[in-house]
Amino acid sequence: MKGMNMKGKATKGLITAAALTLASSNAFAGMMTVSDSFGSQGSTTDVPVGALTETLTVAGFDTSLGILTGVSISVFGQMDSEGSSKNVSAADGRAEVSILLGSNWSVTTAAADDYIFGNGGAVLADDQSSAAGNFDLTPGEIFTYDLSSGEQSGAMTGVDLSAFTTGSMVDFVFSALALTYINNDVESGTGTFENTFQTGSWGKVEVTYTYSSEVPEPASIAILALGLVGLSLRNKQKQV
Repeated sequence: MKGMNMKGKATKGLITAAALTLASSNAFAGMMTVSDSFGSQGSTTDVPVGALTETLTVAGFDTSLGILTGVSISVFGQMDSEGSSKNVSAADGRAEVSILLGSNWSVTTAAADDYIFGNGGAVLADDQSSAAGNFDLTPGEIFTYDLSSGEQSGAMTGVDLSAFTTGSMVDFVFSALALTYINNDVESGTGTFENTFQTGSWGKVEVTYTYSSEVPEPASIAILALGLVGLSLRNKQKQV
């Protein structure tokens, strides 16, 4: 009878430890980032700009990690142009150049609202050999330029979390119609210039997932282990 009572107490202790373990389980918060990019930042040759259409793809959230609680999407873009304008006229002249958007420079995806880096008609960067009205480019002289929009970045809004839990990849399309515009003037007469240029683009998308999953705290695991040890000792005492 006494042995049965000891066994009952030991079993009760084990059940109590297990209950404490369940009650002490804690939500583990995790974070992971996936990304994709095209071109090389600052390059004028990697991805030539004209009618830009580049699709970047990132992996959706792995639901085996836990419950997806948030998604943040950051997008980055840059356009660069370099070239030269040679005055082959008989008179002094000048040159001015700009990177001009012929359409919206945007990022689109089915998982969020569109993001616009710049609207059609916007001038991203410009340069000139001399101020308007000044003709400092002598016959045979070459004006060289190196233009950049600089890194543009922002966060996409209206994110649809369900689009990232389907087990499929998620696409982001970077598009724009970018033009390199060169204007030449001469002080008198008819001007002739030899113009060369090349314009490239770079883009990147970063998607950060935050998630949670239920895991037992280390202290709870220790309590459960202690309960098991206690049960083992009780059984040994009974046998003695």
